[in-house]
Amino acid sequence: MSDIIHLLPDSVANQIAAGEVVQRPASVVKELVENAIDAQATEITISIVDAGRTSIQISDNGIGMSETDARMAFERHATSKISDASDIFKIRSMGFRGEALASIAAVSQTELKTRQENSELGTKIVIVGSKVESQEPEACPKGTTFTVKNLFFNTPARRKFLKANQTEFNYILAEIYQTALSHPEIVFTIMKDGVLYAKYPKGNQKQRIVSIFGKQMEKGLLPISDESSIAKIYGYVGVPEMAKKTGANEFFFVNNRFFRQKSFLASVLRAYGNLLPQKEYPPFFIFIDIDPSEIDVNIHPTKTEIKFSEEFNICQLLEASIKCTLGKNNIVPSLDFSDSADYSDMFSFKNADPIKAPTIKYNPDYNPFKKDEAAYPNAQTNVRNWEKLFEDFQTSKQAKNQDFALPSKMNEIKFEEAKDDVSVSFCTQFQKKYILAYADEKIYVIDIKRAHYRLLYDEFSTSLKEKKTPSQQTLLPVKIDVTADQSETLKEILPQLKELGFDIEQFGQNSFVVNGAPTDICMSDVQTIITEFVAKYEDSHDIKCSVQETVARTLAKSASLFRNPEMTSEEMKRFVSKLLANKSFTITPEGQIITVIVEPEDLLKKFN
Repeated sequence: MSDIIHLLPDSVANQIAAGEVVQRPASVVKELVENAIDAQATEITISIVDAGRTSIQISDNGIGMSETDARMAFERHATSKISDASDIFKIRSMGFRGEALASIAAVSQTELKTRQENSELGTKIVIVGSKVESQEPEACPKGTTFTVKNLFFNTPARRKFLKANQTEFNYILAEIYQTALSHPEIVFTIMKDGVLYAKYPKGNQKQRIVSIFGKQMEKGLLPISDESSIAKIYGYVGVPEMAKKTGANEFFFVNNRFFRQKSFLASVLRAYGNLLPQKEYPPFFIFIDIDPSEIDVNIHPTKTEIKFSEEFNICQLLEASIKCTLGKNNIVPSLDFSDSADYSDMFSFKNADPIKAPTIKYNPDYNPFKKDEAAYPNAQTNVRNWEKLFEDFQTSKQAKNQDFALPSKMNEIKFEEAKDDVSVSFCTQFQKKYILAYADEKIYVIDIKRAHYRLLYDEFSTSLKEKKTPSQQTLLPVKIDVTADQSETLKEILPQLKELGFDIEQFGQNSFVVNGAPTDICMSDVQTIITEFVAKYEDSHDIKCSVQETVARTLAKSASLFRNPEMTSEEMKRFVSKLLANKSFTITPEGQIITVIVEPEDLLKKFN
């Protein structure tokens, strides 16, 4: 039998490697921007055309490359960062494996222009699908410029799976944000389709956060800072009021490298404890400085997962640091979080340190049964006439109960009378989450939140089809500030929002004003609803779904109940009547169960 194993050509091997390194245009931006940072650049310009499909250009003013280095940079595993395996555990640079340029050049038409400061001429190299087309000297500014055109031109299957332009551009922005946040000393300029999109000037850490995410972040950020023998932790966390269900700005960095880790996120959430509503997350920008030998950054192709040798201790230090910050700012009750308190060495125990037994200080002369009348001179007089404390208590309690009985507690659920006659003879609410109803000789168990989502979705879908929705105007416009990428998304779907009854117009680069909203939307919640809606929209957008359907789904989720209300019997009957009149009252648009139907005969069989 003849031999069947053979070596792959370099061009094929590079395309296979590109599948791990270059997943989408954002991957190209990430790798090239990181190379620019490693080249000691102080200014980086990112130019994007057609969301990276047509062109990606990254220019920097770094140290540049010689003619030989420029050519060697495109070879697989060619790098200047490491020499042997032990160097992997000393890495402080962003890139080090030497796979990025070879992978990018394998699936695009790549052009490189580079010049060192002491050279009169630079070098220009053109590579198409791993094949070097030309290499020649050229006059160019100091630094390096990469131009990547027609990404995935020779792998159409991969190009086919790219999402809509705005979605891909948002992925690019996310990569830029991660890099720009960790390097506030570098000026970043972003060009979109030939127009200036954003520019982030040199500044400190907080200035960079505000320049990216808007001034609304400035007042809600609390600084954290702690240091021990294993790590230094610093950065900012948001106040609980800034927490969101989706779209929260969550950033972890180790040695200025962005990473994701569930254990670290869990530590942050534990630090906030019950301050956060369920399934809501605060914004945070947390930086960890640690000895490179204590981490392994080479366990994931995109280097977004990091292995820590002291992960548990660092998580404990992080949790303590955030709790300390929340206590100092009176976010949570605290005993003593004064500046004189020192928590920096709580995890600095070393094997050589002597072990000391804990001691307890107490007053042996203390008598708990001895009255200190000097300290409490009016103790007996305060006991007298105690009945006056409870005067009018019953009256105020009755008035309070009457207030709770008003229909105003159902302001979060707005609905009309059911169009079809659905006879609901009995309703009760249990666990605040469900309604148990008896109607048309059947028993219904209804999830209130999902039912409200179903009703809103159907109303919004109908409104988008008929293109006529009643709108309530506000007395005063509601101003909404969003990030740059959210602004692009909101501008894209403004026509659909107007068809739903929203009167929204742009008010500045990343600001909008709401002059009106659909009658089903409570105006006091419109700012929260719109910001959550925009944050959810891109995650919910499926290429198989129309824009109208995605808008209806996402807006219904954002506007539906976020907590379970207490309902009167009459309110429950009206709510159930409208739900049962809906043809799709059993499942949500995503297929989740809303209603469980129990036949009385099946229930009676349980007693036989």
